[in-house]
Amino acid sequence: MLTNANNYSIIVAGDAMNTDFNITKIYTAIFVNTYDHPNARLNFPGNLKYNELIYHISGEATVHFNGKTLETKKNTIRFLPKGENKGYVVEKKEFGECIDIFFDTDLPVSDEAFTIDMAENTPVGNLFNKFFTTWISKNDGYRFECLSILYKIFAQMQSKNYIPQNQYDKIKPAITYIEENFHKEKISIASLAEKCKISETYLKKLFIKKLSMPPSKYIIQMKINFATELLRSGLYSITQIADMCGYETPYFFSRQFKEYVGLSPSDFAEKFKASK
Repeated sequence: MLTNANNYSIIVAGDAMNTDFNITKIYTAIFVNTYDHPNARLNFPGNLKYNELIYHISGEATVHFNGKTLETKKNTIRFLPKGENKGYVVEKKEFGECIDIFFDTDLPVSDEAFTIDMAENTPVGNLFNKFFTTWISKNDGYRFECLSILYKIFAQMQSKNYIPQNQYDKIKPAITYIEENFHKEKISIASLAEKCKISETYLKKLFIKKLSMPPSKYIIQMKINFATELLRSGLYSITQIADMCGYETPYFFSRQFKEYVGLSPSDFAEKFKASK
């Protein structure tokens, strides 16, 4: 369990994460889906050459690593330390997708594997998506950009956003409504505040405290996350995806996607396909 300066805890499956390390090298990042490993039980032999930081986009599994048992699900981050592998088995309960970053540090991040449930911390998912997109794009300076993003991921892991339960309950109706309707209709901040029976100003304040962004940006992030999933599937055109994500025009969708991801939708789809 980690405790930060604000005296709240980050629950991890293991000992505290070291916060004094420096990232010395990033080796690669991969996107893993059901088709890459179709078996329900996977055994990974051999020692780990690099540290691994894995973000679970979907699915659910039990991971046995060096005598520890870790539970993973959607929006879980899993850390595996490099070195001796006394046993690494993944038992899938529900097939899904993940992004895996391989890297080295000057000091150990942790001597043991651990997980952190980031289910209520969507910016981390956006950071992993941006990391992967930046890595596969291989544009000038991409390694420096990826290094910056990886540090931001660890910063989010260390300072997992927290607000008292009674404050979270106030904005939960808005969060639920956005997640269920972001692609169906244009959602106004006024309507969200009305659902929560609080002022727009207080709604924005609690969103920023909990999610590190105002509700307007959270809506956009939901659209972009959904769009990346559709682009990875390779089943739809840009026009279809724009419509499925609730955009009025493909042009505006493409412009906003590039603003948030760093690549146009077509470039993202092409580079993702090339990375497989």
